[in-house]
Amino acid sequence: MFLRKKKNNSGSVSIQIISKSRGKYKVVKTVGSGKTEQEIQKLYYLGKQELERLTLQPQLFESETDTIVDAVFSTLSNASIRVVGPELIFGKIYNAIGYNKIEEELFRHLVISRLAFPGSKL
Repeated sequence: MFLRKKKNNSGSVSIQIISKSRGKYKVVKTVGSGKTEQEIQKLYYLGKQELERLTLQPQLFESETDTIVDAVFSTLSNASIRVVGPELIFGKIYNAIGYNKIEEELFRHLVISRLAFPGSKL
């Protein structure tokens, strides 16, 4: 967004806050219009303040709890996440069948995930 001085047919100058998106200019807000250089400078200064206020608005949907949740999730890693439900049930079946003799941990996870979420190609 930026400020624009636009000359009017009446001879006055309008100060406008303009945004450009997709190649088109859109008037966000007209600060005011003035005829003398002092009025124009005063409106331009007010326009700068309004432009700063518009561009520095806080996030609408961000709250203090969001920052706390983000801080907690940033400390998590893949090693600290555990699947509880399928592992408890299918893990016991996996051990009862005797597959726990296979020492490859990835095989255990693949078998349990296939039992819990059987994706079919049909």
